[in-house]
Amino acid sequence: MALEWYALAVQPRKEQYVESQLAAQGYEVSCPRYRKVIRHARQTKTVLSPLFPGYLFVQIDLTVQNWRKANWIPGSIGLVKFDNRPATLNSGFIDAYVSGNREDGLVKFKDPLKIGDRVRAVGGPLDSLTGEIVAMADQDRVKVLMEALNRKVHLTLPRSDVVVAA
Repeated sequence: MALEWYALAVQPRKEQYVESQLAAQGYEVSCPRYRKVIRHARQTKTVLSPLFPGYLFVQIDLTVQNWRKANWIPGSIGLVKFDNRPATLNSGFIDAYVSGNREDGLVKFKDPLKIGDRVRAVGGPLDSLTGEIVAMADQDRVKVLMEALNRKVHLTLPRSDVVVAA
């Protein structure tokens, strides 16, 4: 049998700890992450969050490695199993994730926003106002032409605050 990818269930917010413990034991581990904007009490911060909260992907050769060790790491719930055997994941799916990720596990999404798109603001004082993207300001912001107070206004907004209008 060759190396296969398996899903490992972990306790809430223990992904990073379990990932480091598995890596220290010689397992190849993947935890895809994305940038998440958190707003609380008028403060905004960006954090890396797991794309699949509560799960890690672990590459194991069942004939050589003792997969039960992964179940006994503090914070680990255990490998996802069917009929009391660890369930393999589609290797092409996981390999595409791993090859498409940066070293810190950050998933690279294709940007759906482009110049000329109709967008709608979400959250904040501009919630539900619509406009058109006129420029990409930088990596995290877009310039939008919006109708506000009966006139057209150029606004620069964080990408996380706009979605493509339906």
